[in-house]
Amino acid sequence: MYNKLNQLRKLRNVFLLMWFIPLAFWGNGCAQVQEIIPAKPQPVQPTQTQSNVAEEAERFLAINNLGSSTISSLEFQQFLNKIPQEYAGNRLFLVRVDELPLGNPYSGLDQWDLALENGIIKGLLTTNYKIAEKLDFVAPRDPGEFIGTSPDEGFYMHGIDLEDHNIIKQDYKAPLLLEYQVIEFSEQDNSVIVYFRMVDLDSLLILSSTVVKVGDFVDRLSEVDIKEYDRTYTAIVNSDLLESDLLSSLHRVAILDMDILNISGGYKTAPSKKLLAIENGLISGIINHVAYNEKNPFLKEKSTGFKLKFPAVYKNIVFNTNPILYEEWSEFTEATGCTELILYRYLKDEGLYLRFVDAAKNGEIFFSNVIPFNDTEDIGVFKNHNSVAEKFGSTFSFDLLSGKKLMILDGDKHPVESENYAAIRNRFGKMHFAIEEGFITSMLRQSEAYNYTLHEKLKTLYLKRPWMYNKKVFNLNPLYLENWKQLQSFGVEMLLVYNNLIPYENLTPGINDYTTVAISYRLIDLSSGDVIFSDQFSNLGGE
Repeated sequence: MYNKLNQLRKLRNVFLLMWFIPLAFWGNGCAQVQEIIPAKPQPVQPTQTQSNVAEEAERFLAINNLGSSTISSLEFQQFLNKIPQEYAGNRLFLVRVDELPLGNPYSGLDQWDLALENGIIKGLLTTNYKIAEKLDFVAPRDPGEFIGTSPDEGFYMHGIDLEDHNIIKQDYKAPLLLEYQVIEFSEQDNSVIVYFRMVDLDSLLILSSTVVKVGDFVDRLSEVDIKEYDRTYTAIVNSDLLESDLLSSLHRVAILDMDILNISGGYKTAPSKKLLAIENGLISGIINHVAYNEKNPFLKEKSTGFKLKFPAVYKNIVFNTNPILYEEWSEFTEATGCTELILYRYLKDEGLYLRFVDAAKNGEIFFSNVIPFNDTEDIGVFKNHNSVAEKFGSTFSFDLLSGKKLMILDGDKHPVESENYAAIRNRFGKMHFAIEEGFITSMLRQSEAYNYTLHEKLKTLYLKRPWMYNKKVFNLNPLYLENWKQLQSFGVEMLLVYNNLIPYENLTPGINDYTTVAISYRLIDLSSGDVIFSDQFSNLGGE
């Protein structure tokens, strides 16, 4: 009995303890909780004085106004005037591109860049365009699509993700893309230089293009990049060679930097902000030229299909073959959506060489000429180009070409120095181009009068290998062909073969021989294989 009572007591005590402990804890809980909660954090002392905070806020607002000033500038108002009226009142999507076309991501952006874009938006709201607020659905293009590809892509490609174009058009209801590149910017000096480009997202046509410079100290920002833009823009916009008939004949045009692609297969001058500025200056110069009709925009963004030939192929093909990869011009038009191609070569000392090619007409060349800078330094390249153009024009019988399709070929001294030609070919440069391009320029001056066409070399056209001359009669044509019908399949009927007698690859600018021209040439009728004309010209002895 005792044990049972004892057990009951123990159970009672346990029961009471279970009630007492929570009550006891509850009674002293407030004090204990206060002990385990960390002390209230002390306010962080500001690192800036009140005056500094105000100063930064004031600067932010000033830069905001700076961005707005880019839109109210005369240059931007002229930029808007170039956009066809049919786009007025549309919604646009604003995007900063900077070096995205070079495959470089954004870097170093801060609150001042934010202030600048806010200001640009503020300014745009005063125009008749609607501005789409950006969410997180639009991205830069993956550089792997156009940088380091095999085959390489031409310079420079559109930098906004191509699939996201549909998001901009459908979700944002914005048919227009306003790209801007900050070329130079100083928040300290409250000055900025910005490049703007308006693009129709449906067609990828470039509707307008300009550079805007604003700020009291903007002259301090004028470094190399913007100077090259200005030189290029001024040369193009003031050129009387770009006539209205020429520009009105264009439909869907891509612009491509030739550099020395058709010698080595790669760019001698690596893509950079400087080259971006040059090409942008070329585009702005064309759009703002007095002969340009803003109702007929024709310049296109390069987005897909601009594949370049592999470098190795240039070891065995004829000189100055177009760098585009395709064997047929129809392949180019299908891949790119472009019907014409403007090829340019930048010569920092002298200016630009331009060549217009009609891809829809089997690579017909319909413009060729040099356009000097205002501050040009004559190193002889343009001089020799013009000398060839003038002297060939005075010695050749153009009536022989009437109604024909023609191609030009550098024969050099291939029949006797084929191995040497292969060795020095990669040393060819701007002067070698100038000689052939002088022929092209001269021929185009008479093409309309005599009703013939001149065609760009696109297909892979091979030269004879050195051993192919062994045990053969002397002075064979350098082309690796079994018969002339093979060349006729390229869409041409006449072949002009010239021999350049001056080894420019061994000469440097500044010496007398560098500006010497000595050429022999012959014209071949491909239907018969007959040589129907042969002559020569030079400026030796001051001729």
